[in-house]
Order: sequence, then structure tokens, then C-alpha cells
Amino acid sequence: MKNTDDLLIPIYIMRNKIFKKYMVPSDLTIIEALEYLNNSGYEIKYRSSCKAGQCGSCAVTVDGLPKLACKTKVKEDMKIEPLRNFDLIEDLVVNREEYYKAQKEFENWIHETSEVEEKDKNKNKKDTLKILSDDELFKSISDIGSVRNCIDCMSCMSTCPARMYSDYMGPTFMRLLARYARDARDNKDRVKEAFEKNLYNCTTCGRCIKVCPNNIDTVHNAVEKLRELSFKKGQYVENHLDVRKNITENPAKRTVTKPEAPKIGFLEDVIANPEKFNNEFTEKIVIENKDNINKSVEYVAKNPKATVALFTGCLMDYRLQELGMSGIRVLNAHGISVIIPINQVCCGSPLIRTGQTDVAKELKEINLAIFDKLFTDKSLDSIVTLCAGCGSTLKNDYNEKQFVVKDITELLVEKGLLKYKSCNLKVTYHDPCHLKRGQDIFEQPRIILDSIPELEFIEMEIPDQCCGAGGGVRSGKPEVAYKIGEKKTEMILETKADYVITVCPFCNYHIADCLSKVSDIPVMNIVKLLDKVI
Repeated sequence: MKNTDDLLIPIYIMRNKIFKKYMVPSDLTIIEALEYLNNSGYEIKYRSSCKAGQCGSCAVTVDGLPKLACKTKVKEDMKIEPLRNFDLIEDLVVNREEYYKAQKEFENWIHETSEVEEKDKNKNKKDTLKILSDDELFKSISDIGSVRNCIDCMSCMSTCPARMYSDYMGPTFMRLLARYARDARDNKDRVKEAFEKNLYNCTTCGRCIKVCPNNIDTVHNAVEKLRELSFKKGQYVENHLDVRKNITENPAKRTVTKPEAPKIGFLEDVIANPEKFNNEFTEKIVIENKDNINKSVEYVAKNPKATVALFTGCLMDYRLQELGMSGIRVLNAHGISVIIPINQVCCGSPLIRTGQTDVAKELKEINLAIFDKLFTDKSLDSIVTLCAGCGSTLKNDYNEKQFVVKDITELLVEKGLLKYKSCNLKVTYHDPCHLKRGQDIFEQPRIILDSIPELEFIEMEIPDQCCGAGGGVRSGKPEVAYKIGEKKTEMILETKADYVITVCPFCNYHIADCLSKVSDIPVMNIVKLLDKVI
């Protein structure tokens, strides 16, 4: 162990479900600190092997998040506990037998012959092998490279909400199945196996990505790839076809159908009745290409400092039209002109998350054509979204885009906030998964809340804990969504807040539904809150 300095700092280690205080040198890793303490006679039980971040055995929970003890430096008042959501053996040692047993049942090796061929005793094994060219082999191996670097640390398993609250095998098993499903040499039906192991219970919250020491993108490179393959094989959640039907049969290509919503959508209303959305912060309204595919309505702000195009999203268009009206007013009030392209369509997120990528591709092409041309013709700052899911999709799934995408909180903080009116409310804030982990936006909403006079902002226990609505789980596996939502509800109730604030219509709906079973606390989009204080 390296030489230690003279400065000792306090850290807290959980033993027998109680955090106990220990003094350790400040220049050590957690593993070195544990060695230091045991050399002093404390006999703390922990796992360790390589001490180089390669074996994954030393993973523990540090200040609420899983970390490799051999790679994490101690800091003052750090809290160290065993990995969560595993049975405890002693101190920092958890029982991993469940994982090893399941891994063996998954047959973690390449199956060169299919099960049918293996049973056919009359066939020569050589005849059943896949013969791959060098190019095919190279492409296959390159394709699975993104999901091969797992070190079995169990960090993703310890934080996965779907695994916590449902019969879901967990991220690393989906990664394992995706590895073989995408390997041209493997003949076993890994996609069917994933489907049977509750592939569609994953909310695509992305916690597994953020805690992975090797940055494996399990959501996009495993779960969503498996769902795409599963859908092509005819294995899907029946309710997810409703989204597909709504988009393909609705001329406006929205996930919400008109029978379930107002007779006229927000975009239709804007072009038909543009004055309806006029406000005291609007200088003038400009309508362009009214009879053209590129038609748009612009609400020009007084003394504008920027112009943006508004991506409305399906829920704003057909269910939350008042949110669209507030969005225009809030942006204009901040000196930002708003152009609304009328022929924009669903971003495709509900389809991408559920494996229906064929229709999602069509939607993407429509939006790219509209917004790329708009960016070419106009001097725009960005495409602005009022929905975390839409924003994450436009930023991360539209790789060919020529435009910049910003969440409204990101834009407002960047351009400068106003002196808002006082608001005597106590609020808490829910971080949407597709905003915090999907776009790395979490400070901006808090900056906005802290800037409102007399508003009391209280953080809940785990503000970025998934509410359960994402990944098609609310529509396809509602029992799982509500089970995950129950925990979020408990955290909200503990704050005794008057309102829950968020920036995602899907989270808004789901948290409101979960809360309605036990409380009358309302949920509000941060844009609606701003509309009240400008």
C-alpha cells in the first residue's frame, strides 16, 4: 500500500445496518482505506481481487451510487455500504450466487448449432456450423464490441428499478443476451429468451449506463436492439401496437388519436387560429407558406434576442394544449421569438423504445426534412422542446440532424432569466430520466426554481429515481410502472410539498396517477409554473 499522509478524514462504513465512523488517511482509495483499517484490527469484510478495475469484485455503494472501491478515492464524510438490492452476507459482502446461477442457466457460450440440429443425430456436426466469411465475422464481432466489456461488478443490477420492483432479470443479462443475439456465429434463439425474461419491463431509464465503470450503453446497444429483433420476430407487447396504429392511421402522425383528445390539435389550432395564442409579450405574428409543407407560424417577441423553433410533441399537440400556449408566452416573455412548423410529426420515441424502428425511421425522415430546411432558411438558435423524451430522442437518435436541440430549461438559463413574481409555494422536483441521464440536464431546472421569490424548493430523497413511465412500460406493463411509481410517490409525500414540478409530460401523467391513489398533490410542468410568475 502507498505511503499515507498525516491528514486523517472521517468516513462512514455500514456494518450491521448501521453507519460507523472511521478515520483514514485522505490520499487512499476505498480499498486501500479498508486495508488500512483492517491492519488496525477492525476486521471489515469486503471483496477484492485485481485492485485494477478489471474484475469488478470490489463494487460497493458510495454515497448512494455503486462504485469500484479500487478506483474511488475516499473523501470526507463519505458513506460506504454494500451493493443495494442483493442479499447481505456480512459488512460489504453481498451474495452473488443468484447472478452466477442465472448466468449458467443462460448458457454463456456460443452455440454453433441450433437446438433442432443438435437433436438430429443423422446430421454431421460440420454440416450444421455457420460458415462465415472474414468480412462477416469481422462485422459481427465489431457489432458486439459495445456490449462485451462487462466486468461483472453488478453495479447496474444494484440500481435497476425494473429489477427492484418486478421479475426482470436485469441489465447485465440483457447485455449478455444481446451479445449473443448479435453474434453471427451463435444459433441459439437469444431474442426469444430475452422476451421470456421480461425484456419489456425495462423503463430505459439509463441508470445502468451512468453507473457502469466501462460505460456500456445497455439501453441502446442491448435492450433496444433486442426489442427491435423481437418485434421483427413477432414477439412484442400487444398494447404497443396501439401506438403504431395511432401514428400510421392518424394523418398528423401522432401517438394520441383524436377520439381520445380535442377535435383539433395544437398545431391545427395554431395555423387556423394564430391569434388565439397571441400574448402581451408578442410583437407580431408571421405566417409563412400557409399552403406549403413548410408552413409555419412565428410569434415574434418584443426586442427579440433569439429565435427558436418549437417541437411540440404528441401530448402537447392533443392533450396538453395549454402547455403549448404557456410555452409560447414564456419564451416570448424572455425575449425569444417562437417559430412553430405545422407539419412536424411524432419524434418516434415511443416506437424506438418498443422496437418498432421501421415506422420511427419514417417519422425521423419527415422531421429531419422540415427542421433541416428551417435551419437553412432561418437564423435559428435551436429547436426547443418542452418534453424530456422528445428532447432526448432528437438529440441522441437523430444522428444526421443539421440543427441544435435544447430543452426549454437549458435555453432559458443560457439566455438569462427574468425577475419573476413571488410564488408562495412549497415544491419538489422530479428529474425525468430522459432529461438528466438522456441530456445531462439537472442543474438548470433547479436554477429556475431557486430564482422564483418565496418559492420553497425541497429535494426529495432520490429526485432522479425513475417514476416507471418510460420505455413503453406504462402502456405495455402498467403493473410494473405503478409498482416503480409507488416508491417515487413515497419520496414525494415525505417532502410535504404543495406541488411536484417536472419537465416531462409522460412523467407528469404517471406521477399524477400514482399520487392520486394516496394524495391530492398536483404535478405541474415547470413551464406552467413559469407562466404563473412572469
